[in-house]
Amino acid sequence: MAWRSFFVLTFILISCTFANSQSERISLPRVRQVVVVVCDGLTLQSLLQMGEPIATLLQTGAVGLLSGSSLELSGRKGVLVTLGSGRRAKANERAELGKWLQQNGKSFRLEGDGVLEAIVGEKTFQGTKPVRQPDVAFIATTKASLLPTLKGLIKRLDENSCLWLVIPNSPQTGWSTRRLTPILVFGKQVPSGLLTSSTTRKIGLVSSVDFVPTLLAQLGIPKPATATGSKMKVARFEGDILAYLKWLDERSIKPLQDLPALTFTMSAITAVALLLVALILLLEIRPQGRWSIWNSKIVKSVAVFAVLAGMSIPASLLLVTHLPHKTGTTNALQLLLLTFAFALTALKFFAWLDKASSNGLPVSLRAAGLICAFTALIALLGVPLYWATPLGHYPTTGWRYFGVTNSGIGLALAGTIFAWKLLGLPNRLTAIWLTLSPLLSGFSLWGANFGGALTLAIGFAASWVCTTSESFSWRKILGSSLLALALTVLALSIAENFVPSEQKAHWGQLLERIELLGVTTLVDMMTRKFSLLWAFFTRTPLNLVALTLFVAFHFGTMLLFRRSHLFAKLKTAFIATFVGSWAGLMLNDSGMEVVGMAMVIFGGVFLLALLEDTSSIHRGDGVAIGESS
Repeated sequence: MAWRSFFVLTFILISCTFANSQSERISLPRVRQVVVVVCDGLTLQSLLQMGEPIATLLQTGAVGLLSGSSLELSGRKGVLVTLGSGRRAKANERAELGKWLQQNGKSFRLEGDGVLEAIVGEKTFQGTKPVRQPDVAFIATTKASLLPTLKGLIKRLDENSCLWLVIPNSPQTGWSTRRLTPILVFGKQVPSGLLTSSTTRKIGLVSSVDFVPTLLAQLGIPKPATATGSKMKVARFEGDILAYLKWLDERSIKPLQDLPALTFTMSAITAVALLLVALILLLEIRPQGRWSIWNSKIVKSVAVFAVLAGMSIPASLLLVTHLPHKTGTTNALQLLLLTFAFALTALKFFAWLDKASSNGLPVSLRAAGLICAFTALIALLGVPLYWATPLGHYPTTGWRYFGVTNSGIGLALAGTIFAWKLLGLPNRLTAIWLTLSPLLSGFSLWGANFGGALTLAIGFAASWVCTTSESFSWRKILGSSLLALALTVLALSIAENFVPSEQKAHWGQLLERIELLGVTTLVDMMTRKFSLLWAFFTRTPLNLVALTLFVAFHFGTMLLFRRSHLFAKLKTAFIATFVGSWAGLMLNDSGMEVVGMAMVIFGGVFLLALLEDTSSIHRGDGVAIGESS
C-alpha cells in the first residue's frame, strides 16, 4: 500500500507541475540601457502624495511592493539582495553586481551616496565604454530631488531604455514598524500591471532578491549560479491597482501591530491551563477536607477545557488573520473565541458521539485528537501561501514568502502522529497522508520546505514502525527513517526536474547549484544550517529554555510509561514525535520552530493524559473526567 501510494503521489506532483506552471505573466522587455533611481525612506502613501510624474508612472508602468530585510541599505553595508550567495545574514557580504556587469561587458555609472556602493559593490567604473553613456546608470536621490530627477530622466527615455524606481527602506526601520516599500519600472515597452515573481508567488509583492535577476535579464546577462531570487514579471490587473497595493501594504503590517495583544492572549490561555493542572495535581497529592468531589469535577473540567483551548491556538492563529478587525484588541478577542469554540466543539462532538471509546481513551483525549487532525490539515494544506502563516507576512523577512513554514512542519508532524493515535484512524488511510505530506511540503509548487519534508519523512517513518509493529526497536526506527529519507529525496528530485527553472525553490534551486558548482554547495548549506542552529541558542536563551522544557516532557513520559496504563497507550506517539522533532531541529534553519510547535501538541496531550490518569486513580473506576464533561 505504501509503495503504491508513493509512486501515485509522485506522478500527481509531476502532473500538478504542469497545471501550476501555466500562468499568464508577461516578461519585462530586453533593453540596451537601464536607469535605476534609488530613493531611501519612502512609503507607498508618501509616494502617492508627491504628484507628477509619480502618478503617471504608477498608472502606466509596472508597480509592486518590495519585501525583504536583506537590503539593509540604511547601514550602507554589503547587500546580498543584489548579487550575493544567498546566505541568510544581515548584509555582511560585499555585493558583486558591478563586478558581474563588467565581466559580461556592461558598463555602469554611480551618481550619489554610499547606498549605491552597497547595491553595486564598486566605487569606480573600470570599463571600455564611455562613462557618459553607460549600460546601467545608478542614481541615488533624496525625497526633495526625486521629482525633478524623474522628470529629466523620463524625457530622455527611448524605446530601448527603461527606468526603475527602487525604494530600499521605509522611514521606520524597526522590526515591528517597517513597511513594504514601492518598486516600479517604466518604459515605452513596459506593460502596465503588477510586478510578481516566483519567489513570493503573490501578485504585487516581490522580493528584494528579485531585483538583480530582473535587471540582468533585461540586459541579456545570465544570472550567476550563486545568486538568489527570480526574474520579475508583470501580471495584468483589472481592478484598481493603487487600492490593491494599499490593501497589500496594510495587510503586511497588521500582524505585527496585533502581535502584543495576541501574545498576551496566548500567554494568558497557557498560564491558566498550567495553573489549573498544577492545582489539580496538588489537590491529588494533598487532598483538602473541605474540597468536595463536586468541586474537583468542576475544576478538572475547566482544566481540560483550558488545555484543549491552548492546543487550539495554532489552528486559531491560522484562521484569525483572515478575519476582519481594526484593532489588536479585537484580534485578540477573536483568537480567544476561536480557541474556546475549537475546544467546546471537540468536547461536545465526542460526548455526543458516544461515551465509550473503542480504543479505551477518554473523551478529552479524543477531542484533542480531533484538534490535532485539524491543525495538521490546515498547517499543510491550508498554507500554500505565506500569507496564511500564523502571524502573517513580515516586511522584515527576506526569505520565506510562500509555502509551509517551519512552524507549520512542527504542527503537521505532531498533529498527524497524535491524531492517528488518539482517533484510531485506519492504517490504510493514514498511510496515504504519511506519504503525501513530506512530498507536498518539499515540492517547489506547494510547500517549498525541503528540510521540513525530510523532517516529516523521518517522523512519520518512526510513527509507522511504532504504531504498526507489535514490537519495535530503535534499529527498526533508524532503518525505516533512512529509507523514508532516501525515497523522499528521490521523489522530490524527480518531480523538481519537471518544474520550470524560475519556479524552483529550495531543493530545486539547490539541485541546480550542485549541478553547476559541485557538492561544495551542499557542504556550504549544511555548514550554514549548523551555524544558524548554534546562533539560535547562543543569541536567544529562550530557545534553549524551550528545548530544555521539551526534553523534560519526554523524560516525564518515560517515567510514566511503566506507572500509567494511559501513558503506556500513548507511548508510541510520544516516541515518534520526539524522533521527528529532533530531526526537525537538525534539518531546518529555524529548527526550534519545529520543536516549539510540536511541543504545543505534545505538551497538551501530556497534560491531558496526566489529568485523566490522576482522575482515574483517584476515582478508582477508570472513568476520566473528560467523559463526564
